[in-house]
Amino acid sequence: MTRSLRRNLCWWHTGLFAIAIAFSLLLAWKEVHRHHSTTGANTQEKWQFVMDTALESCVPFAVLGAISWWIIHRSLAPVVRLTEAAEHIHEDSLHRRLPLQGTGDELDRLTSVLNDMTGRLETSFARVREFTLHASHELKTPLTILRSGFEQSLSRPDVSDPMRDQIINWMDEVDRLNRVVSGLTLLTQADAGQVSLTTEDVALQDLLRDAASEAEILGQSLDLSISAVIEEMIVVRADRHRLRQLLLNLTDNAVKYNREKGYVRYVLKKENDHALILVESGGRGIPAEELPHIFNRFFRSSASRGSGADGVGLGLSICQWIAHAHGGEITAASVPDHTVLTLRLPLHATFPPHS
Repeated sequence: MTRSLRRNLCWWHTGLFAIAIAFSLLLAWKEVHRHHSTTGANTQEKWQFVMDTALESCVPFAVLGAISWWIIHRSLAPVVRLTEAAEHIHEDSLHRRLPLQGTGDELDRLTSVLNDMTGRLETSFARVREFTLHASHELKTPLTILRSGFEQSLSRPDVSDPMRDQIINWMDEVDRLNRVVSGLTLLTQADAGQVSLTTEDVALQDLLRDAASEAEILGQSLDLSISAVIEEMIVVRADRHRLRQLLLNLTDNAVKYNREKGYVRYVLKKENDHALILVESGGRGIPAEELPHIFNRFFRSSASRGSGADGVGLGLSICQWIAHAHGGEITAASVPDHTVLTLRLPLHATFPPHS
């Protein structure tokens, strides 16, 4: 149960009031005992006096408690508003600032300090994005030159077979670096809001069939069983290219981390006002403690590292961005020999026009 500062303060005040009233009753009892010892009053009369005093004390006790709650609630209301505003600030909304009360008190000073800190974080994030974009751009040209040089070397007739194999391995590494650079460029531009969606009516069943065809080609070496279950024909307003990219990334992972004679299964269905695409696959699965991190950039699970599969750790991050850009979400669940990634897309999403 979440502890509330207002509730705690109110209980402390109420407790102090109760102690004060009890202390007053004790003094009253002593005074009555001293007074009536000389007049010969009986014990019943003494207790009656104390009970009457206690009942009369309940009224100020209740009033003081209510006033205490009101004062504490009013005093801490700016703190509550500040907390609620701060909860909406994250890495994509660092441009927001917390509202100042204009009182010049300690709370306003704290708000100013937090706004300054947010401003410094915004500047730091902007510099990191700018550096990543520049670095990615600068790496593209030398990688293209390297690959072109390797291709020219392969065409030479005097290249020995061992050297030819080595050059092919080098080309594979260059291709891997190219994928890293392209993925980083896309994600960095997306973080900076520089990527727009070109929306149109997209038949999800067509994209699913295309993904299944790709899986059949990619999974030939593992003899995978590929199937697609289309429960409903669904058309959404979306960016066809981005959704196809998302499904191809999921397909690539489903095949890459599968087992021999395993399976890849696609399911398309409707759930309330959302379209659901499920990509199920076999393999060793993803450990439960790693599932919350698989969409982080450059994260690779222990299962993928041990499989020898070639990956750069950006595919699922790109999938998550595409899902969020369409107002949807992507989730993962996994047990041994069964991993499912679920894409949920709103059926009636609206997007700004392509600029």
